[in-house]
Amino acid sequence: MKLTHKALLAALTDISGIGDARAYELYNHFNDPEDLLSAPASLTGKYHYVDETTLTQIQVLDDEVKGYLNRFNTYESNGIRIIGIKEDRYPEAVRAGPAPVLLYAKGNVGLLTGDAIGVSGSRETNEAGQRWIESLSAELAENGYTLVSGGARGADTAAHRGALDTDSSTIAVLGTGVNVAYPPENQTLFDQIIDTGGLLISMRQPDAEPTRHAFLDRNELTAALSDGMIFVATDGNGGTMAQYEMALDQDRPIFVPTSNLDIAPKDGVATIREADATKSIDTASDLLATLPTDHAEQKNLDEWT
Repeated sequence: MKLTHKALLAALTDISGIGDARAYELYNHFNDPEDLLSAPASLTGKYHYVDETTLTQIQVLDDEVKGYLNRFNTYESNGIRIIGIKEDRYPEAVRAGPAPVLLYAKGNVGLLTGDAIGVSGSRETNEAGQRWIESLSAELAENGYTLVSGGARGADTAAHRGALDTDSSTIAVLGTGVNVAYPPENQTLFDQIIDTGGLLISMRQPDAEPTRHAFLDRNELTAALSDGMIFVATDGNGGTMAQYEMALDQDRPIFVPTSNLDIAPKDGVATIREADATKSIDTASDLLATLPTDHAEQKNLDEWT
């Protein structure tokens, strides 16, 4: 995709009432997406969400597109990759799931199409839980899996460190932009992820600050990037349980620690463990024995509708 087209998509999503799905629909309306900037009045009859006000906003987007283009050139010169939804390197599972029109990445984007295991857990995960997931993540990394987690305190940080302990790559999916460390004390961790061939990725623009909804988007993206999800610890509330529901919706294999491991908080994990689709594991071997080893190949874009 041309950088100008990515700038156009970003500008479209700034219009009230036009999110990613609608921006992409409008983008595809013309053979040349830039023709959208001189869209005819007939567009209002084609799409119910385009009224006269919205049409006018679309027709005067040129300056905003130029502004985004300038910013995007600066981002790319600073090592940030802007991945458009129509590019081959855009992960097929993400295209079929949350489908943001743009992803912002810093680091090794080649990791996006490899075998990966996602990790989610409470920021209050106890030491037993953190030791367990760090060790498990190291073993999974040694078996060729990229560890994907959200860069948060607790279980997420332990999972990333487990991969890094084996000099393996890991992906941190952020609720902020890739230039904003959250929590701030994980700045060193994020730097290490980049330095060791890992990846920071976000659905949000590089300098975006944290918001509650952004972390829900992060959870959905984490599940989409993962061949299976490990839920380490949760009290049954908050983001980990929301991510569990997202992983179920995306038909991801679900793994939790066995009940004898003294991991806390545990009430939510006990609920997850009761589900028929959940596999309780002690070691990485338990997980590897049930997880498909062949990562789904990227579809040709012509096959995607």
